[in-house]
Amino acid sequence: MEQDLVYADNDKQEETAKVLSLVSHKLKTPLSIINGYSEAILSQSSKEKFSPFTAKALEEINKQGTKLYGLVDKLLFFNKVASLQPKDLAMKTLNLKELVQEAVKEARASRTADAPDTAGRDVNVEIDCPFSLEIKADEELLGFLIKELLINAAKFNNKAEKIIKVQCAHHGESISVSVRDFGEGVRPQDVNQIFERFYQVDDYFTGQVDGWGLGLPCVKKILELHGGSISVVSDRGLGSIFTVSLPAA
Repeated sequence: MEQDLVYADNDKQEETAKVLSLVSHKLKTPLSIINGYSEAILSQSSKEKFSPFTAKALEEINKQGTKLYGLVDKLLFFNKVASLQPKDLAMKTLNLKELVQEAVKEARASRTADAPDTAGRDVNVEIDCPFSLEIKADEELLGFLIKELLINAAKFNNKAEKIIKVQCAHHGESISVSVRDFGEGVRPQDVNQIFERFYQVDDYFTGQVDGWGLGLPCVKKILELHGGSISVVSDRGLGSIFTVSLPAA
């Protein structure tokens, strides 16, 4: 009976993954058309005499279309990661500091696309990582993991100036990457749930938090594939520290 339940659960997960993947692919084509035409029309704004309302509407259509396209991409990426096995990873030796620096650039670009008004200028990322530190991992997956932690550190911080500290260290048989923010912190009741699929922290219960609630579950899955783990230390009003631990190269 227990084995039957396991098989049933696996079948349900596979069916859900297929549905999500199908929906994502079906959304990408119309979104590409919406974004492409809105960008083309906006590029003609200097020649055309758009009313203020029309110009604002076009900008908002393009902004929201771009954001939705990013959400669809993230959903597809999650489905891809969820189906991977350790044998599928493209493992290679990486310079950890260079990987973190690239993740910072990508996180800034991602925030700029989601919130063009801020353009990432309000985020100050401090990196403390020995340049000689190397790690063996899948570059795409580990890069996504670090980027996602950085995006979350900025997203859940309402302060005018956001400071994020990234610290890397070698501990014998393991290597750690800590991402610390100085935002509002995570409520104790949320800490054990933030790595569950589709769970989102919303202090104001508005249901308006951006994203699918798949970023941290994806981080957890990537760590499982690499034989790693993650821990969270958080104080309300003082911020959070997400620490990733991975086997040393």
